Amino acid sequence: MTTDVQRHNLYKVLGVRSDATQKEINEAYDRMIQRFDSSAENFSYAVQPSLKERIALVQEAYDTLSNEEKRAAYNQSVTDKEEKPVPNSVQAAGRQMQMSLHGDKDSDGGKLPRQNVYQDYYGFSEKPFDLTPDPKYLYLSPKHKEVLAHLVYGLQENNGFLKIVGEVGTGKTTICRSFLRELRTDFSIAYVFNPAINELELLQTINAELGLPSEIESKKKLVDTLNTFLLAERKKGHRVIVIIDEAQALQPRVLDQLRLLSNLETETEKLIQIVLIGQPELDELLEQKELRQLRQRITISWELLPLSLEETRGYIQHRINVALGKGRVRFTRAAVESIYKFSHGIPRMINVLADRSLLIAYTMSTKKITPNIVRPAVKDVGGLTPLSSWTDNLWKSVVPGLAALGILFFAIDHYMLPNFNADKKANKDISMMIRENPIVPILDNPDSSQPQPPAINLPAATALSPEAIQGLIAPNEKIIFPDAMLVVAPPKARRIRSTEPLVISQQDKLVTYLASLSLAESRREAMNWMLKKWNIDPTPYQGKGTALLDSIAEEQNLLAYDLNANFDKLSTFNYPAILEIALPDAQGTKYLSLVSINGDHGVFGSVDHIEMPLELIESMWTHKAIILWKDFESLPDSMGPGFKGRPALWLQKNLRLLGFFQGLEAPTYGPNTQLSVAKFQRAYHIKDDGWFGIESRVMLYGLSSIYQTPKLVNP
Repeated sequence: MTTDVQRHNLYKVLGVRSDATQKEINEAYDRMIQRFDSSAENFSYAVQPSLKERIALVQEAYDTLSNEEKRAAYNQSVTDKEEKPVPNSVQAAGRQMQMSLHGDKDSDGGKLPRQNVYQDYYGFSEKPFDLTPDPKYLYLSPKHKEVLAHLVYGLQENNGFLKIVGEVGTGKTTICRSFLRELRTDFSIAYVFNPAINELELLQTINAELGLPSEIESKKKLVDTLNTFLLAERKKGHRVIVIIDEAQALQPRVLDQLRLLSNLETETEKLIQIVLIGQPELDELLEQKELRQLRQRITISWELLPLSLEETRGYIQHRINVALGKGRVRFTRAAVESIYKFSHGIPRMINVLADRSLLIAYTMSTKKITPNIVRPAVKDVGGLTPLSSWTDNLWKSVVPGLAALGILFFAIDHYMLPNFNADKKANKDISMMIRENPIVPILDNPDSSQPQPPAINLPAATALSPEAIQGLIAPNEKIIFPDAMLVVAPPKARRIRSTEPLVISQQDKLVTYLASLSLAESRREAMNWMLKKWNIDPTPYQGKGTALLDSIAEEQNLLAYDLNANFDKLSTFNYPAILEIALPDAQGTKYLSLVSINGDHGVFGSVDHIEMPLELIESMWTHKAIILWKDFESLPDSMGPGFKGRPALWLQKNLRLLGFFQGLEAPTYGPNTQLSVAKFQRAYHIKDDGWFGIESRVMLYGLSSIYQTPKLVNP
């Protein structure tokens, strides 16, 4: 092999085989970064590159090999002129690397053309709107932050199956790649991105991704091999995750095989976690009856929605900034609105339109992107329909509706309503019409020889139900209602709150009680109890709807924290909580406040004050809960090793009061503080990473006697 090709072999740069798994690539990258010093080891340059150049080379090798699309393109560009044991040594990739390391000069000293025609013009370091799911381009909108937080939390808490659903192009794969980087190093990951396989191929793929023997044709032997590996990883303190991308393409029997894999467990915990990422069709697939067992095991489910207009604006600017184009090109507000309108907020389509707009602007020698540039880009892409605005909806729905209503009124007036003018000509009036159509009581056994009782005359404005009217006459009589008579039923009575505790001891009665409430009613009543526990009048918040939590946070400094828990964990946190309840037989989701726990019984809050055994609700609780908490000290969002400031002193003092901190206090979050926080976390079953995050903060406030917080379990 020539020296030139060896020098630019990306696999050799990282020191891995050409068939290396993602885990091996990650580990090699970490080792390389840790070993960087003034030496030039692991590089075969005749003239050793500088440290900066070596770091850039390793980073580029990692970015290429950890991206399936880029790695596939890299592998396909292998030439048969080089020796086969290193099939991924590429002349084209070598020239690309040489450009980045030697000032874009080829081996003859000439200038090499850039890969993107407008990259030089705008001064981008790379193409900013590439369609490959590069994690460094991840734009963390509020929607993406929630998904990422739930994924990381769910995996660290070992929460069985996790599911992420989103439309095509909303960034599911990018989110997946990004949260893999967020995980600690004690995770072993199998990433399956081609799920159109059978059960045997699934097991073989998982084993291959984990570096296990995978050519076995026996499913039992594959599972046994995997189980042995899982037990060994558990002893090392490692966790194993299987991520299935495009999971909507899985066959039901393959999904059931995944469920069987989740049965690999010890007496206390699952040995493997499974993440399903797919399009909305995944939900339809999971609704099948034969997959009901798998559906019940999904503990965290989240939908990734398209971006809003403001998020689209932030997304475009973020990608330009990452590509080092800040200040060099500008998308006007109207241009962003046009891109949003035709992309529907789908990140992939935003990329397509923004990229095409930059190309058109390049041909026009302008760095200002306006709607006049976006319009031909939309036309070039083709097949795009704009989002409907409120005025469009008005013309499409309201106006035709009003026209139809006008036609209906005309028809009723012309064909159905009595012509009172005509009646006058016939010497009739309204009173005469009423006398001609009285409400006449009829005997059950009419006898012509018996005199008929007089008609019952009701005032014209009387609004009674048939039952109420029937009560006005004799038991053996009944009333015939003329077709034209309007009978108005009384409004449905609201539930009257009981002044005494409602004791429920049977699950069917609890189901009946909750089923009588709408989702919004149950949520509102549950939140009322939470506010009362914090001594806050809930009345001003009754009409807030979906903005309720934001209003409470802004006005009362009460923050909502979602968690997956059991009753033991809630007791440890010791805050009242709102529980999410899934009623049986698809009767819907409801909410119920857990106000207090006393042994194996709990006090719950809804329309009524309810007392019942905890086991009564266990099977219906999804184990999702919301607690309200207050950040009394307004602490920084992130406190960990290296943090400096007075909050570090506050933390040390409070940990000392709880018996977890020893030594001298200092305004620095040093190793002693980190160790003390980790001990505190272990004592209260929180992830012991030594960082003072939200869970640790909520727990510390609740344990401290300085701050007044409502208690779930009273001492």
